[in-house]
Amino acid sequence: MPSSRSAAARRPGSIAHKLMLGTAVIALLCFGLTAFLIYRQASASLIDASRQTMTSEANAEARQVAADLGTAFASNDAMVEAVLAQRARGDVPDRASLAAVLGEQLRTHPEWLGKSTMWEADAFDGKDAEFANTEMHDASGRYMSYWAWHDGKPQQSTMTDYTEAADGSADWYVVPSRDKLPKVSEPYAYDIAGQQVLMSTLSSPIVENGTFLGVFTVDFSLAALQKHLATLTPMGAGRVELLSPKGVVLASANAAEIGKPRSDALTRSMLADIAADRRFEAFTPDAAGNVRVYVPLRVGNAPQRFALGVVMPHAVIVAEARQLLWLTLLVGVVAALTLSAGVYVLLRRLAIRPLAEAVRVAGDVAAGKLDSTLPARSNDEVGRLLEAMQGMRGQLQAVMAAQAEMARRHDAGELSYRMDATAFPGEYGRMVADSNQLVASSNAVTQRLVEVMQRYAVGDLSVDMEALPGEKAVFTAAMATTKSNLAAINEQIQQLAAAAAAGDFAVRGDAQRFDHDFRRMVETLNIMMQVSDHNLAELSTLLRAIAAGDLSARMRGDFHGVFAVMRDDANSTVQQLTQIVGQIQQSAASIRLAAGEIAAGNSDLSRRTEQQAANLEETAASMEELTSTVRQNADHALQANTLAGSAAGVASEGGEVVNQVVQTMEQIEASSQRIAEIISVIDGIAFQTNILALNAAVEAARAGEQGRGFAVVASEVRALAQRSAGAAKEIKELIDASVAQVGAGAQLVHGAGRTMQAIVGQVGRVNEIMAEISAASREQSAGIEQVNQTVVQMDETTQQNAALVEEASAAARAMEEQAEQLAVAVSRFRLQAEPVAAARRAA
Repeated sequence: MPSSRSAAARRPGSIAHKLMLGTAVIALLCFGLTAFLIYRQASASLIDASRQTMTSEANAEARQVAADLGTAFASNDAMVEAVLAQRARGDVPDRASLAAVLGEQLRTHPEWLGKSTMWEADAFDGKDAEFANTEMHDASGRYMSYWAWHDGKPQQSTMTDYTEAADGSADWYVVPSRDKLPKVSEPYAYDIAGQQVLMSTLSSPIVENGTFLGVFTVDFSLAALQKHLATLTPMGAGRVELLSPKGVVLASANAAEIGKPRSDALTRSMLADIAADRRFEAFTPDAAGNVRVYVPLRVGNAPQRFALGVVMPHAVIVAEARQLLWLTLLVGVVAALTLSAGVYVLLRRLAIRPLAEAVRVAGDVAAGKLDSTLPARSNDEVGRLLEAMQGMRGQLQAVMAAQAEMARRHDAGELSYRMDATAFPGEYGRMVADSNQLVASSNAVTQRLVEVMQRYAVGDLSVDMEALPGEKAVFTAAMATTKSNLAAINEQIQQLAAAAAAGDFAVRGDAQRFDHDFRRMVETLNIMMQVSDHNLAELSTLLRAIAAGDLSARMRGDFHGVFAVMRDDANSTVQQLTQIVGQIQQSAASIRLAAGEIAAGNSDLSRRTEQQAANLEETAASMEELTSTVRQNADHALQANTLAGSAAGVASEGGEVVNQVVQTMEQIEASSQRIAEIISVIDGIAFQTNILALNAAVEAARAGEQGRGFAVVASEVRALAQRSAGAAKEIKELIDASVAQVGAGAQLVHGAGRTMQAIVGQVGRVNEIMAEISAASREQSAGIEQVNQTVVQMDETTQQNAALVEEASAAARAMEEQAEQLAVAVSRFRLQAEPVAAARRAA
């Protein structure tokens, strides 16, 4: 095993090769960075030196070109000064003489292509009209003279193209006339001896006291300038080029560019700086690898600036720096290789072999083998590495033991047990915490499943299982399916329950939507609805018969459970209702009979009361007569004996009348007692009728909608019974009061009888005690007065009794009519025992 790992260490993928390669790379990077810095510094120095050299050469060449072209402006300026000085003296030069001077100047300057002057209308001598269409003049007659070389000799000709044109061909004249400044025209091609020659015109304005008079011009060829500039090689490898103010190439080593304008961004930027009389540098290599320096070139006093540039290949400038770079890189590569070789040898001896043992141990740990032996430890980094690996192996063993303990406890049902993450350092603690989190997450999902299922188990379907990621989504799907099936079953149950609550037992659940026990559940509910529909239909038939007044109907058939109880209760209810209605019919007949008897008794009582009232009136009259007699006795004491007999007779008659009153009062009291007993009977009958009507209403309520009609009848019966009870109570109270008053009257009458008897006894003794008659008469007068008052009270009481008797008679008649109505109300019911009840009513 060690030899194989040593061999693996010698393979290119070993740490020795990697460290050697890394050392070489680092060394190369260091040397490369050093070389780059040296190259950059050298390049910057060379570029600065080249910039200065290129600028110096460009300025020198610009001064040379400006000097060459400046002679033409100097010639023009000299002519302007001479003409203006002559005009100032009042001496106008001759046209021919001035033309001759121009021709002579051209002869002395063979490098010029032409020499000319052009004046404004009548500005030269005021004789333009005289020279119109003459030799060397055009139709305007303006002074003009143009000299050019023809066949090696200067020749004069007429000038054209001096009026403003869109192509700028007249700018040599138009621009100086407008700006009153010298003008160097843009280069243009001109045919000379059959060849296109690139040329330019230098124009100097003639200005007198601010008034433009004309121009002196010099035409010069750019060919010589091109040839001269093309031969220049700044710094041995560069080239010089000249551009006009508008970017037309006047001179360049590339002959194809001459006469063509440049319009690229670099040229536009350069021309802007040159027009502002600034130097322009472009040391970023262009596509051709060149760098450039342009300086402004001013010819004479013309405001236009030409651009003279020096162009150098960037590679030539940095060639020395590049050579230094390659030399530095070569030295760096050799040094890096040497350093890498030394590092490789040292690494093999000091690190590779011990690390191979560490690799072996790490491989065993990676393979799950934690019992491999470790080599002897040293005090260097490798020894500390092996010691750290030993600690890692111990921590892994502790983690595995903790995981095994947690698995054992979870298998034993202790799901809340977690490993102590604080007992492990660093990432081991995090690994343990992650394991705890994994277990907690799994337990949380399981707990959540249990919670949701518990909610579903108690019928709460408002809870949804949260959407779980990845493969956990199967739990969410399963719970969603469970909820969907339970909701569907609940929907079927609610549908059937709602239909049943609405009284529609013909509705059936869709059992085909479900499978297994759910289908059997819906089928069972359908059977329940079918049985309920059949049984309730039977009950409905019974209730309709009851509503129609047929109490002979009964529920018949095969019923089970609560429906059997319902059948028995319904039949029992009908039976009890039959009995109640029969009893009501009998009670109605009894009430009607009792009401008749009460009415007859009240009539008899009324007659007796009237008789009693008449008797009391007679008694009152007698008492008045008695009072008068007593008074006369008092006044006629002398006639006492004679009248005593009469008084005895009258007293006897009064005693008889009092006895009759007593008997009448006793009869009234007996009749009142009889009426009270009858009223008590009526009150009892009304109470029983009320109880029966209440029971009938309860049974009708149990019958539901079908018993509503019977409930109305029972309510009417109950109302009649309550009204009868109320009337009977009032009559009883009146009769009780009448009995009490009659009793009081009877006592008074008894007292009067006893008084009359005493009077009869006293009359017998009148003759014997005449001496005392006056005193007795006074006492008798007082007693008779009291009796008279008592009789008056009895008369009033009797009148009240008569009124009460009339009210009792009216109440009895009303009760008799209500009893008749009650009999009619219950007569609509057909009872099995109806013939018996009819027989009782007939009896």
